[in-house]
Amino acid sequence: MKINDVGEALESVCLPLMVLGREGRLVQTNASFRAAFCRGSDPGACRLGEIGGGILSDQAIAEFIDDIRARGSALSRITTGNQTFEAWGSLLSGGDEERLLIALSNVSERPSEEDRAERLNRQLGIVLDILRSTTSSSSLHDTLTAVVQKTVELLDFDAGAIYLSDKKRVSANLRARYGLYTLYFPESVDLAIAAPEMLAVFHQGRPDYSEAYLEVAHEEGELGVYSRAIVPVSVPDGTVLGALAIASSDFHCFTPIEQESLETIGREVGGVIHKAALAEELAAAKAEAEFYLDVMIHDINNANNVAMGYLDLLREEISGEQRTFADRCLQGIRQSSGIIEEVRILRTCRGGGPTLIPVSLDRVIATAIAQMPGVAIAYDGTDATVLADDLLGQVFVNLIGNSVKFGGPDVSITVSVRDEDEAVGICIADNGPGVPDHQKEKVFERFFRSDPSKPGRGMGLFIAAMLAKRYGGAIRVGDRVPGRSEEGAAFCFTLKKVVP
Repeated sequence: MKINDVGEALESVCLPLMVLGREGRLVQTNASFRAAFCRGSDPGACRLGEIGGGILSDQAIAEFIDDIRARGSALSRITTGNQTFEAWGSLLSGGDEERLLIALSNVSERPSEEDRAERLNRQLGIVLDILRSTTSSSSLHDTLTAVVQKTVELLDFDAGAIYLSDKKRVSANLRARYGLYTLYFPESVDLAIAAPEMLAVFHQGRPDYSEAYLEVAHEEGELGVYSRAIVPVSVPDGTVLGALAIASSDFHCFTPIEQESLETIGREVGGVIHKAALAEELAAAKAEAEFYLDVMIHDINNANNVAMGYLDLLREEISGEQRTFADRCLQGIRQSSGIIEEVRILRTCRGGGPTLIPVSLDRVIATAIAQMPGVAIAYDGTDATVLADDLLGQVFVNLIGNSVKFGGPDVSITVSVRDEDEAVGICIADNGPGVPDHQKEKVFERFFRSDPSKPGRGMGLFIAAMLAKRYGGAIRVGDRVPGRSEEGAAFCFTLKKVVP
């Protein structure tokens, strides 16, 4: 079990569990443990020296911890003074510091019959081993497979399967199986016409134990399945999610210990399975939404390009008020295309870490300037190569476009690039109205608009800042003339330089 995954799993387990760190330091407990051994429900109320009259400071627990470290897991009965504890321990993986997961149950006031001790120890061992497997699994399929495999192996059976019912509880589908009899378990169970024992499991949460030969067709020479157990997999509120089934080729009488252990597994792993199922549903819904969004972006862009092409042709044939209307239509379609491009950039930036490659800074800046015909832009060029990707040009388009929008068609813009050892510094300055001091921190916020009368949605500078962060830098805004904000703004940022 991984240290990072164990927290939520502990709280959902009915058995009292604790996690020890270096030198036996108590670092984590679950609700059942706190209820049994601590003062109140506050995790901070637990003290090692107070639990069980100081048991955790005894030589006995030290030897038990050494046994866990040596073998990976251990089972023991520890007696200190007039108290007796049954303990199961296991190593947790991951992290910088060793962690030990221990279930500690005070049995001093219980009858000392061997069958009760065996039952508890058996349950502790099975549940903890299965929790170790399920919490380290990365997907619902891996989680279900781990549950089936561990249950079959720990109970020394031959085959196992897990079924999960659909949301309408009309049918249950086989989601994982393990063992010899891959042909034995059906792919699905129709809960309207299923056998009574299956209906009892799914509808009433009642386990079924079959201990006689099952009339199942087998290949020539293949052993039959003589014994089978089907237990409900449920969440704490009692809702049945599905069923865990195991089978043996030998005639087998399920003991009370085995029945109780199987039913405990069904209860304890239900929460883990439910969480994994929800994560799978969320991932599937996200993938479907992403697919629809991709289709929309592609098709809407195509439609916009066609419309803009015809409008450009139409503008050449008309004049006056009609041409004004055509210009407004063209402007609206371009805004639509701009919004789609913003969505594409946002998705790319939030889809994971970027793969940065060497990019010619001069080519990117020149391309951005070419998209602003008729604007006075001074730029002396650069031979710098920076680490970025194909979205870098949008930073310059948005910053230069911002200067044009607020400075008007007569604005003068300067793009300067300077060397800064392992980076290059870039500034885009203009002689427009500038950015007031009280707005300098806000202009990069999403949807912030310093002048609502200007067109736009307040996304241009936000995206520019997000892309600069993507490349390892940050944009800041200052005054073209220091201390005189009304004489123009200067947007500056750095990019990592590729050193030959």
